[in-house]
Amino acid sequence: MTAPRFHVTYRVTPDDSRPIESHAKDICIEETVEIPEDCVPKGHWEAGIVGIIEQITERPGAPADYDVRISYRTDIANEAIPNLLNVLFGNISIRRGIKIIGVEFTQAQLEAFGGPRFGIDGIRRDLGVSGRPLATTAIKPLGLSSRELAALCGGYARGGLDVIKDDHGLIDQHFHPFEERVSRIQDEIRTANARTGGVTHYYPMLAGRFDQVESQAAFAKQQGCYGVLVPPLLIGPDTGFYLARKYDLAVMTHPTFTGTHFHDPRHGMTPAILLGTLFRLFGADISVFPNSGGRFTFSGQECQDLAAALRGPLGALKPAFPSPAGGMTIEKVGAMVEAFGDDTALLIGGALLRYSPDPEVSARAFVSALEAAVAARKEKRS
Repeated sequence: MTAPRFHVTYRVTPDDSRPIESHAKDICIEETVEIPEDCVPKGHWEAGIVGIIEQITERPGAPADYDVRISYRTDIANEAIPNLLNVLFGNISIRRGIKIIGVEFTQAQLEAFGGPRFGIDGIRRDLGVSGRPLATTAIKPLGLSSRELAALCGGYARGGLDVIKDDHGLIDQHFHPFEERVSRIQDEIRTANARTGGVTHYYPMLAGRFDQVESQAAFAKQQGCYGVLVPPLLIGPDTGFYLARKYDLAVMTHPTFTGTHFHDPRHGMTPAILLGTLFRLFGADISVFPNSGGRFTFSGQECQDLAAALRGPLGALKPAFPSPAGGMTIEKVGAMVEAFGDDTALLIGGALLRYSPDPEVSARAFVSALEAAVAARKEKRS
């Protein structure tokens, strides 16, 4: 019986005079058997254990670039996140001029990894929000006391924000230790929800050693948190997703430590692949990424491709919220709504602090701008 195979498309820019076929074969071998070609057992070739070159296409107008489509046996990755990443971009990531631009998983792989457990519809249902993007913020700055951070979050919740997440730098520091911070913030949000009749969800940041991270996830669940902020490349690409499943928590992913995959146009992988397809496959319900026009360097097209990877068809996996962030302001809400549509979690962080010293005022201004932008967009399309 022939083993099922999944496919990866690499954009290869050769850095020597060897033919592209040699570079493609290097990828096939490095990502599987990792031995000299003449040492590969004959049976390995026949069984398809080594990657198979399916197609090589020279890019029009870019004679030095080639798109190389390679297939791998699914049982080499074996339905585990670290194994899959190792096959996708393990040893070969150390070479230059190789960029993942496409992945095609089998139906069995999609089912095994599972994707978002809540997804767009589940989060909307639990928030009671429909017909507009979510209003989201990050708690800043690092260094405030737990009481100060909790007071800030209480104001944001009273002002009507849907989701409040820790900034990714808020970990278990002595000036706002994790359990004290989470407990105080969740109490403030619970009180605000009772007062307004609205619903605000809180996502604390998971970070630390494995034993710390697991206790954090358990504590967040005990305190009534809806989800957790997971930085996959800080705590391990599998850890946060596993703990969220174990403790029945939604997952918001953060892109910290992912940047080296994107900054070289000829190496790494596209933002749509890592922050979109892969994070969604692994279980992200919301994926935060730097929007174009902010303080980072993603292009408008990269952001649109990323949003499509999170929300578009991917077997039976639930769609996830794209969350454009990074230097966004209330003044940019209309442009973000126009660019990303309703199924988006718009994230404004530090700009809310600048807008007003009163977090409730800032939150109300954010929500009002969001509602006005949605109304304008609907009127424009009617």
